[in-house]
Amino acid sequence: MNYKKSIKILIGLLIIKSFLFSQSNLFQQGIEFYNKTDFVSAKEKFLELNGILSKENKVSSEVFYNIGCCYFRENKFGYARYYFELAKKVCYHDKDINHNLWFVKKITNNNSEESFLIQIVNLLSLKEVLVILLLFNFMFFGSLTAEVFIKPSFLRWVKRISFVFLVCFLIVSIIKLNIELKKTGIVLESTSLLSAPEENPFTKSVAINEAKKVVILSEKGDYYAVYLLQDKIQGWVRKDKIGLL
Repeated sequence: MNYKKSIKILIGLLIIKSFLFSQSNLFQQGIEFYNKTDFVSAKEKFLELNGILSKENKVSSEVFYNIGCCYFRENKFGYARYYFELAKKVCYHDKDINHNLWFVKKITNNNSEESFLIQIVNLLSLKEVLVILLLFNFMFFGSLTAEVFIKPSFLRWVKRISFVFLVCFLIVSIIKLNIELKKTGIVLESTSLLSAPEENPFTKSVAINEAKKVVILSEKGDYYAVYLLQDKIQGWVRKDKIGLL
């Protein structure tokens, strides 16, 4: 009985080892193709690896980042930005991801999507904002409680300063939460912004370039109603032209 159990465990370990080796091998092959400037083959390897990870409900900022780099080398800036945005959601402060994302936004003229206030708020992730908010919450109510029992002068300053920061980060957290709750996406390819969720002789259209970030307002059939953050206009776009974030 123990012998059979050991065989099952051994087989399970071999399967896991083989699976992990397969993932590592795909990543390494992708890197090798990229270094040889075969960006199409490199992208295929990274996309295959991403598909495997997706089936396990896993994500990798490195895989997203490398897919974005492949698309960038192919001058497909909409897809490139889409994958850089996905990579940032996993690894918010990564220097390379943020630099490439900034550069794509710059060359596609999408670097004025956010107001100065939103840019400041976006310096921190939602998780970081909530942790700081919790910290100042403890400081304020802790000093408030301590003041009942002891009355040193420095506690009043701790209470006042922590209250100011508590209010500030409460406002920041509300703004950040509102940003995070919005359904957003990236225009993957140059397409048309329509006046209605259909294409006919009576539908007005405006050409829009790739790599624009949009807020999804609603959907109908094969179309999303979107608001373009850079251009400050709204309309309808085919769903297959939008990569959801």
